[in-house]
Formats: sequence, structure tokens, C-alpha cells
Amino acid sequence: MNKKMMSQKAQAALEIVPALVLIMLFICKILENINHTRTLHNILNAMSPLIIVVTAVLFIWSSRYGKQPSDELSRELTLKATAVAVKAELCAAIIVGVFMHLQGNRRHDEYFSITGGDVCMFAVFLCGVFFIVKNITFLWLDRTPKAEEDE
Repeated sequence: MNKKMMSQKAQAALEIVPALVLIMLFICKILENINHTRTLHNILNAMSPLIIVVTAVLFIWSSRYGKQPSDELSRELTLKATAVAVKAELCAAIIVGVFMHLQGNRRHDEYFSITGGDVCMFAVFLCGVFFIVKNITFLWLDRTPKAEEDE
């Protein structure tokens, strides 16, 4: 069976979708912790099976295609995109840490605490940030310059 090849750009675009879902999960979890609402808790519980189904569908769909082997240029662009993604991930960690610290101090809430589940959700958020920034940077670096498109 001869599989169709999926380009590097298509692979990068496909990785952005689950990364966006990871970031949305983190945002819902943080809002749930800040507002102490059962509504967001119920939304998160309802979204979990949906996320598993969407991830499975994306995995099955992408497995129908062969991956395009990376050439020297795409490896170089991937390394550059990874370097940018790591820096963005560290900045996101600092920003979220400062926000959570200020939020806890502002409310003077003795019940405001960070649990193991929050740490896991933060790790999920960082993974999402890494994959989004890496793939968007790769797509941006791999674009065709406008002067070459006109020719």
C-alpha cells in the first residue's frame, strides 16, 4: 500500500490543533481555581472524553499519511523554531507564575493553594505553548518570500 506523503508544513499545522486544546484546558483549570465555580469543573469533566476522541481521530487521520523525510533545510528551520519555542515557554512560565502569585496575594485567600493537579495542568500548558510556538515559527520560517511567488 502506497501512502500519500504529508508535507512538513502539514505536519506542523496538524500539531497546532492539539496544542491549542492543551492551552484551553489550562485556562479553564486556572479560571476554575480562581473563581471556585462548579460550572467550569463540569465543563472540564465533559471536555475530557471529547479531547480523547479528537486526539484519536487526528492520530488515525494522520497515520493514513506517510511523513515526508526531513531535508537539511527543514532540520535547520526546526532547530531555529525549537530555540524560539523554548524561550517562549520559559517566558510563559514566568508570566503565569507571577500572575498566580499576585492572584493569591490579592485575594488573601487562605484556601488558595496549588495542588498536584494544578502542577500537571501547568505542565500540559507548557507543552501546548512549546508546540504552538515551535510549529508557528517553523511555518513562518518556511514561508516562500513574496518576491519568489511573483516569478
